[in-house]
Amino acid sequence: MLRLYNRNIFKLREKQILQKFQISRFYSETTTSSITEESDFAFRKSEISKLSFIEQDKEYYPLIGDCIKQLKEGINGIERIRIPEFRKKYFGIINNDNIENFNNESKYIICGKIKSIRKAGKGSIFIDIIQDFEKIQFLINHKIMNLNKEEFNKIHLKFKPGDQIIGIGKVGITKVGELSLKLIKPLILTSPSLHPIPPKFNDIGKINKNRVINYLVNEESKEIIILRSKIIKIIRNFFEDKGFLNIETPIICNGNSGANAKPFETKSQYLDSDNNSNDIKLNLRVAPELWLKKLIISGFDKIYEIGKSFRNEGIDSTHNPEFTTCEFYQTFIELEDLMNISEELIKLILKEILKDFKFSKFHLNCQELNDNINKFNNGKFKRIEFLNELEKQTGVKLNYDEINLIGLRNYYKKINKDFEIEFSENELINKLSEEYLEPLCDNNLPTFIFNIPEIISPLSKSNYNGISRRFEMFIDGREYINAYEEENNPFKQKFKFEKQLQNRIEFNDFESLIPDYKFVENMEWGMPPTGGWGMGIDRLVMKLCGVSRIENVLAFGKLNDVIKQ
Repeated sequence: MLRLYNRNIFKLREKQILQKFQISRFYSETTTSSITEESDFAFRKSEISKLSFIEQDKEYYPLIGDCIKQLKEGINGIERIRIPEFRKKYFGIINNDNIENFNNESKYIICGKIKSIRKAGKGSIFIDIIQDFEKIQFLINHKIMNLNKEEFNKIHLKFKPGDQIIGIGKVGITKVGELSLKLIKPLILTSPSLHPIPPKFNDIGKINKNRVINYLVNEESKEIIILRSKIIKIIRNFFEDKGFLNIETPIICNGNSGANAKPFETKSQYLDSDNNSNDIKLNLRVAPELWLKKLIISGFDKIYEIGKSFRNEGIDSTHNPEFTTCEFYQTFIELEDLMNISEELIKLILKEILKDFKFSKFHLNCQELNDNINKFNNGKFKRIEFLNELEKQTGVKLNYDEINLIGLRNYYKKINKDFEIEFSENELINKLSEEYLEPLCDNNLPTFIFNIPEIISPLSKSNYNGISRRFEMFIDGREYINAYEEENNPFKQKFKFEKQLQNRIEFNDFESLIPDYKFVENMEWGMPPTGGWGMGIDRLVMKLCGVSRIENVLAFGKLNDVIKQ
């Protein structure tokens, strides 16, 4: 009765899933496998589905502990090892001439996924398995297991590519010198594949809707995700080695702090406002900046965070509503120090990638950037001072006292450039930068645009002429780093916030920052002179991988791809 109940429940769930996702249709569209292979897998799935859950787990999805216990029975000197460690221990060390010297080595238990199966007569099978992105061969022979060919084939012919397996054996090597594990007991199935892996999967639309299949078929697609992990590790180690403290700041908060962006809004069913009449409005953070600077005020002198931010804005080839940044802050540090840290970090990332053979696919792209840096000014990045370069490009000087709404409108007239009457002074300055300065950063060389006008830098420290101690770093016309000495005057910061709010109200300038007056209150406890920056991880990975679309560096693509998976 229990078996019948389990079977009926399973079939009902399977029917619902098939109706929802149209799996059968999907496979007919995405694979060119033979009808025989597809029907073979379909039969396997059907037969497993007829079993009770208890029978399924016992035969096809056993506990790993039970498998290990079964393999260990009656054998001494057993070591569990992962494929990379096994290869490191023996690859290039054993050969056909010295293999006898290793006959008394430990017996090894190794697990992994079947990559391919090759049969050699009726009594031998060679299986390539993968784990941790590395491969090893299982050599399976009926004589070594003391099985006749009929018993041997009954056990081992059921295995298919994609199956997850576990075996026990001793180190060996084939006649052609391939490192192997010679199994001494029958192979155990720990999870069967219920679909044939398509030989090809190249349609971009289907890839973005089915990343699991993409990674299974296109092994090279994993390389970018692995490189992304490497880059983040390098960045983390860089700051850790300099004594920075890794911090995790709130992701769900109340108020839009630290960036000019529209937040995702939400609410909690457990939190009420003070008057118990309305829910408190919450949002996902658009940046960790102000949280980190509050900790600076609290006495944390060197801090950094690598994490997610969320902005309820457009999706395109370089923007996703969910993205990853690194931000760091340090007390008593100035703009030149921030530039030096940026140069040091970028050059370190390139160096570490170039010396790692696993990323040879990306070496040409990274080497070109590395060479350009080293050829230019003894490894220093290119620098463009905002107002000086603007004068060179337009032929007209923008004076300090003209950096206001009236002055900027007059400046546009002097350079014969049209502007929208509803533009705020922020927008007028940004347009000048976009048209005259940022195009100068379109070469494959990191470039700092620095000493940016204060009116578009509301969180930055500025000099008496209204010029902020700020820079933006561009490569190929795309921004990667935004850095500045932080404003630590609470009176001035409040004034800047209010000016940003005025721009939103009078000019509908929704790029202006939403004030955080709690942060201003925190500043009154004495914010030390501080410098810091934010860097986009996704964009950096795109650059170093040589890809033009952000979905290529995200494990499951952009938001519009994620919701389809």
